Amino acid sequence: MLDAAVSLYAYNEAMKAYLRQYKFLKDAALASVFSDAIRRADILNGRTAVPIPMHPERLRERTFPQVEELLVQAGIQYVQLLEKTTVKNLGGMGRKERMTSDPLFRLSDGAKVSPVDYVLVDDLYTTGTTLHHAALLLKKSGARSVAALTLIRA
Repeated sequence: MLDAAVSLYAYNEAMKAYLRQYKFLKDAALASVFSDAIRRADILNGRTAVPIPMHPERLRERTFPQVEELLVQAGIQYVQLLEKTTVKNLGGMGRKERMTSDPLFRLSDGAKVSPVDYVLVDDLYTTGTTLHHAALLLKKSGARSVAALTLIRA
């Protein structure tokens, strides 16, 4: 589904601690730590950024949209084309379960997918299920290509 994928950092103890502080302890100020690296990511060139959204219930729990905040702090323009359809956490599933799960996204109300190149942006790439579900939807909806940029690769 993805035409290309780039992750800026490997998942190690330091990045595990960062994610915990950022996502679960709600430390939004940490988004600025990686803004230069995100801004310099070549995969963004010529592509429209699309953040992987949070389910509204998850957003209420975590208080801010982590992926969008990374883009805001990096000064990257983006379009919100996707809505998360389930609050289910893929972290507790095995790879086979993840890959065969129901679609994770739908197009946002009024979203218009143009025949251009998009780059999905997310914080963590584990099995790729989330990104592949989103890429498939965008391609079926008319995207010319879909790449991915993630902060961390597990």
